[in-house]
Amino acid sequence: MGSKKYTPTISTQEFDAIATELRNALKSKYDASKSDADRPPPNPATKGAFDHMPELDSKTVAKWSSTVKNHIGCKLDPGFIRKGGYDSFDDFWADMQPKLHSSCPEAVGNEAANEEGLAP
Repeated sequence: MGSKKYTPTISTQEFDAIATELRNALKSKYDASKSDADRPPPNPATKGAFDHMPELDSKTVAKWSSTVKNHIGCKLDPGFIRKGGYDSFDDFWADMQPKLHSSCPEAVGNEAANEEGLAP
């Protein structure tokens, strides 16, 4: 988490409060990617050729960085994205949610000052 670019501006408690909203926003992105009208139709000649491909690839997840930023105040750390992708959206969320949560500081702004006894 060394870079401020990837440091959330919300606390772990705030993350807990918005986690469902973030999950729903990312699920909408996932659903949209699966119903993309520009996707070519299945080709019987290549049936089975791509069976080893993940349901959700890491490049698609990387494109969701702005959605993550809108919710937690920083871009998605590419180091959090599993190489090779994910078997499903639920697999993605089960892997990503704890990483995002743990990247959040325990307290931010006035919360941090209150905890340290610095706030009036």
